[in-house]
Parts: sequence; structure tokens; C-alpha cells
Amino acid sequence: MNTDSVVIEEDSEEDEAQEEENEAEEVVVRPRRKLTSPVWKEFKKVKVKNMMKAKCNWCSKKLGGETRNGTKHLLDHLKICPYCKRPADTKKQTSLRYSSNVQGGKVAVENYTFDQDVARKALGSMILLHDYPLSIVDHIGFRKFVSALQPLFKMVRRNTIRSDILDSYKIEKKRAINYMEKNKSRVAITTDMWTSEHQKRGYMAITAHFVDESWKL
Repeated sequence: MNTDSVVIEEDSEEDEAQEEENEAEEVVVRPRRKLTSPVWKEFKKVKVKNMMKAKCNWCSKKLGGETRNGTKHLLDHLKICPYCKRPADTKKQTSLRYSSNVQGGKVAVENYTFDQDVARKALGSMILLHDYPLSIVDHIGFRKFVSALQPLFKMVRRNTIRSDILDSYKIEKKRAINYMEKNKSRVAITTDMWTSEHQKRGYMAITAHFVDESWKL
């Protein structure tokens, strides 16, 4: 059984500081006087690092919430917010798409249901398959590209995608162990030394070879 080794990128101290700033603890603020603008039905005031912010109730994006900021930018956000005015379960949205399986010059149209969890899993698989850095989820160009393809997808932070990848690893590890427990043949163990291109660190990968019940290596 050949196994591919995967490196889970660690953030530098600078990256971690930026991550903490973006995910800083927020405190909901109760205004002293009633907010008259109807836009506040879609936003709530929160304080992040002593700064007043307006948090969208739909997509959780934080915008300027000081009185001097006004509300025009909040109204503009609601016009483009992909989650606004959608059902509570917004991670699944049914639409139509064209099938890539075209036969006889005809294009098939089928129902498509967007699922946030499935999309996150596919994102993690892409990072593993192509050995992309976890920081790709912070790249402005990549975020714009994903938003253009599927506005409903809520981009995650690198720590979140790292956790998703580790969870997938645990599932695959358990699956491999269960499979090998049923194998009755002997297993040959070999090692391979390699260096990560991104981190310039040395690793030793362990590879197992065996013959299955169908006499396939």
C-alpha cells in the first residue's frame, strides 16, 4: 500500500498575529438609545479590540460601526451580501447547472445543491493534492475567484482549513487501519527521506507494500 506524505503548514508568528487580529473576540454592544435606521435590523453593533463594528447578521462580515461612519456603506453591503434574504439554512441552495457530460450535441440541465461543508472538504482536498500553502485561503485573488464561481461559499481561515485537513487525516488513518486488519498477507516496510519545498524541512515517510486478496501489489 503506497501512502503519500502530506505536510501541514505552520503559520509564522507574524501570520498568527494577523490571524488573531482577524478572529479577535467580539463583544455585542447594546446602544444607549434606539437606533432609528432600518438597516440595524440586519446588523448588530459589536466591539472588537475597543473598535466599534457593525456585524452583518447574514454573512458575519464586520464593517465600520462608529456613528461618524453613517449607514450608507451598510446598505451597500446588503445589496451584494450573498446570504442576505435567504432561508436560515443557506449552506444548501438548489439551482440549475449544465452537465459536463454532453452527448450528441445536447447539453443536459440538472439540479445542483450547494453545500458549504462539501465545498470546504473539496478545498482541503485541493490543497493536499497540489501541495498548496494553507495561506492560499487568505489570498485576495483566490478569494475573488471563489466568490465569482460561488458567492454562497463562505471562505474559511487557514486555521480552520488546517483543522479540516487533520480531521480528514484521522478518518483516512482509521480507514487504513481497519483495512489492514483484514489483510492476511505480510507487509514490507520501506522508508523515504524528502524535504518540503515550502518549509525546507526534512521528513521521513514510511511506505507499506503488500499483496491483497486479489493478488495485486
